[in-house]
Amino acid sequence: MKKLIFISLFLLFSSLSLLGQINKLPVPTKAFIEKAKYSSDLEEKYFTKYIGKKREKILKRYSDSKEVCASEYEFRTGIKMKSNSCSEAGSQVEIIFPNYSKSEVVKFVEWFFKNDYSEWNKTKTNYQPKEDGDAGCYLEIKQLKGKIVLSYYCGC
Repeated sequence: MKKLIFISLFLLFSSLSLLGQINKLPVPTKAFIEKAKYSSDLEEKYFTKYIGKKREKILKRYSDSKEVCASEYEFRTGIKMKSNSCSEAGSQVEIIFPNYSKSEVVKFVEWFFKNDYSEWNKTKTNYQPKEDGDAGCYLEIKQLKGKIVLSYYCGC
C-alpha cells in the first residue's frame, strides 16, 4: 500500500513539473538559416521542419489571383503564428510562444533577422533598424503570463 501511494505521488509531481516546463527551440542548421533568410515564409518553414505543423487556416486571399496572403498556423508545441502579407507595403507576423523563455525568442530573432543595419534596445524587447523610420523589420517581444509574443512588421 505504501509503495502504491509513493508511486502515485511520484507520478503526480512528475506530471506537474512537466506542465511548468520551459520549451527550447530546436537549433536550425546554418544552411537552413541562410536559405530561409531570403524566404517570405521563413517562420512556417522553420516551425514545420523542426517542430511539425498541426493545423493551418487560410484567413485571406488576394482577390485577383486567389493566392493566399494571410494565414494562421498552429504547431505541435503549441506555437501559434499569424501572417499577413496582403498589403503592398509589407508583411505583419505575430508568433505566440507558449512556455518558452524570452531568451529562446531572442535566439529566434537573431537566427533569422540579425543584420548590420538593425539593433536591439537595452532590454532586448525591440529589434529594429538603427535609423528609426528606415525600411526593414521592426520586431517587438512581449512577455505575458505563460507565453512570449513576437510581433513584427517588415516593409518600406
